[in-house]
Amino acid sequence: MHTTRERARRARLSAARRLATFATAVALSFVWAPAGRASTPEEAIAAGDQHYAAGRLADARSAYAEAVKAAPTLALASCRLSRAESELGETQKGDAQRLMWAEAVKHARDALRLAPDSAAPHVWLAVALGRQALREGPRTRLALSKEIKSEADRALALDPGSGRAWHVLAVWNMRVASLNAMERMAANAVLGGVPKGASHDNAERAFQKAIELEPAYVNHRVEYGRLLKELRRPADARRELEKALELQPTSSALDARYQAEARALLEKLPR
Repeated sequence: MHTTRERARRARLSAARRLATFATAVALSFVWAPAGRASTPEEAIAAGDQHYAAGRLADARSAYAEAVKAAPTLALASCRLSRAESELGETQKGDAQRLMWAEAVKHARDALRLAPDSAAPHVWLAVALGRQALREGPRTRLALSKEIKSEADRALALDPGSGRAWHVLAVWNMRVASLNAMERMAANAVLGGVPKGASHDNAERAFQKAIELEPAYVNHRVEYGRLLKELRRPADARRELEKALELQPTSSALDARYQAEARALLEKLPR
């Protein structure tokens, strides 16, 4: 039989174990709380921003989606959700990518309905449509290009200081100016002709403006370097791509991916 002292010692040990188990459960409830779970839309957006800054796009998407659910009339939440979905699609393939980019377009349109006189929804709709166009055939891609240009122009009319809108405009000029003969024939059928005003010179000026406004954004330099490579200006392309690699990878959740693209482009440039 156990002595009274032994029974008391065992009781104390049992109580200590129960307390430790409770404390561990409480701690784990914070560590493993669902991504983005917050009490207000503002807190959900803040949680999404933290995930985004850390490159956790899936968690950022969940947090922003919670903000949209809690405040469906808050345009900022829909803009953030569209941005996360647009960039998350870059990491996917096949049907998953197509569906993700369709969601990004949908949520950008939602934001636009809520805040038509704000530049941000126009920017993120143009960005999402641009990525969606990558999954489409020539005719659909050309048809989408018309809306992409319209949204970029509208964003810049509302906010000429939007570096991301200048980036979209630069890419639009670069791609339209680079259409091959078959794509130009498709443009004649779909759009009644190749869109007017697109040129590599306009693309270069728009990239320079984007870089002036957002000098720390890695992808401005990467895409500008890509343009310069296409224009057979290897020294200038090398300069921009090397600058992209010198920047801190903190301007976007995809910065590591963009810098990997910069390295790959550098390897293809003549010495």
